[in-house]
Amino acid sequence: MILLFAPVLFIGAVLYVAYPLLNDSAGARTQEKKATEQQRVVQQKEEMIEILKDIDMDFRMGKLSQQDYQSLKLDFEQRAVEIFQRLESLEKESQSEKKKS
Repeated sequence: MILLFAPVLFIGAVLYVAYPLLNDSAGARTQEKKATEQQRVVQQKEEMIEILKDIDMDFRMGKLSQQDYQSLKLDFEQRAVEIFQRLESLEKESQSEKKKS
């Protein structure tokens, strides 16, 4: 009976000691994933700003008609707003997690 109880007790002790270490690494992976997502959204934001600048430049140079310019500008401005909102929500999540820590 003792030969059966000793391995179970040993495994329980190892899990008890290792649990905080495993739990912290999962939290670190979650923070790393959010940081990566935030970097991706920042990159999208920069790309949208460049696209909007290019659209304005093309219109000023006469490469786009007024109708095409308005259509493209409206479409990309809406996309930019979505990206800015996503970035803002990620920053708020990040700040709230820092306050909790």
